[in-house]
Amino acid sequence: MNESNKLIRKAGSPVSGSRRNLLSDAQNYVLSLFNSHAETKLVYHNYQHTADIVDRVNVISQEMNLNQEMREVAQLAAWFHNTGFLFDYDHPTPKSRDLAHGFLSAEQYPDRLKDLVLNTLETTASNGIPEALEEQVLADAIMAQKYAIDYFETSPLLRLEWELVSGRRLSNYEWHQVQLQNQLGLRFFTPYAKKTFGPAAAQNLLAQKNKAEKSKLQPNQLIDDQEGQVKRFQGIEKKMPTSATQTFFRTNYRNHINLSAIADNKANIMISVNAILISVVVSILSYRNIPDTNPMVLLPIVIFLVTGLASLICAVLSIRPKITSPGDEPITFEEAKKNIVFFGNFVRLDLEQYEAAVDAVLRDGELLYGNMTRDLYFLGKVLDKKYRFLTMSYNIFMLGFIATVFTFLIAIFM
Repeated sequence: MNESNKLIRKAGSPVSGSRRNLLSDAQNYVLSLFNSHAETKLVYHNYQHTADIVDRVNVISQEMNLNQEMREVAQLAAWFHNTGFLFDYDHPTPKSRDLAHGFLSAEQYPDRLKDLVLNTLETTASNGIPEALEEQVLADAIMAQKYAIDYFETSPLLRLEWELVSGRRLSNYEWHQVQLQNQLGLRFFTPYAKKTFGPAAAQNLLAQKNKAEKSKLQPNQLIDDQEGQVKRFQGIEKKMPTSATQTFFRTNYRNHINLSAIADNKANIMISVNAILISVVVSILSYRNIPDTNPMVLLPIVIFLVTGLASLICAVLSIRPKITSPGDEPITFEEAKKNIVFFGNFVRLDLEQYEAAVDAVLRDGELLYGNMTRDLYFLGKVLDKKYRFLTMSYNIFMLGFIATVFTFLIAIFM
């Protein structure tokens, strides 16, 4: 008994001989293979990916009006496309052919159709030019699933799988170059795939080209420890309408600016009131010689002067601009572009560095959203400081005024 037949018996595939249930038997057999040869490193070429390709083959076949026989050949080849990765990751095609041959022989599948399935597997796996229609359908389904549908969500899984299997970590530069070269060779063969998946693949190619060009600045940088996990601000525009994102940031910036203006106006009121009252009191003390004629009034005057001065100082602190000094230590390009919106960071750069940082931010959605979020955060920190000092200024003024009045009444009536 050869190896393929052993695998079929081990997987428990029934030998029905009925072509009506053949696709269902093939699905159960492939599922059994993935269950019995569970490989945790295969995070991309797994059963889910296989089933998605089969679904894509079915859709393209219907749109291309393939007859039942050709559709069945394409779907059978699709089911066995990833099975070889379970046994030989570097050379999966021979194992896929052996498994398909053993299964179809056990199912008593006609030799003519069996050869078509094996040829379809061989052509699509070897990136050859498919000539038969069923080969074109499978090739288009595989390329659409890999490079057109959710490309930037599934690409990190392929990268992670390759690194887990090979035991070698790729730099961002290396990975983007490999992906770019693969996409440059991408071709769709059926009219339906060209029309449906071609535009999305072209957009992904453009985005991949931008990533490859960006990675040239740091060709030796390895992936982050959390590569493959969801990053902050990654893929936001795909999940949220751009107008909603713009409205969010626009509203928050407007609110921050309005709150800052309100704080400044309130601080100006306190500064004006305290400055006028302190000036009047000092003038009265200078010309009326109150300490000699009525020394009991001196205590409330002193209380008012002290509390008024403290209130004025807090009001000034709330609106005093913080001057950011460039300092002697130069800021790195990576640090600067993480918060290029704040002038205290980009004044340390020369014009060429600043333009490069802004260009990097505008080309990277994650970096752009991160910049705006960090800027809003630090604006909030400034507002918090303003309102703390402003609250202290009003409280001191209120308590000082109350203490001054009560002390003055006590001095008069006693």
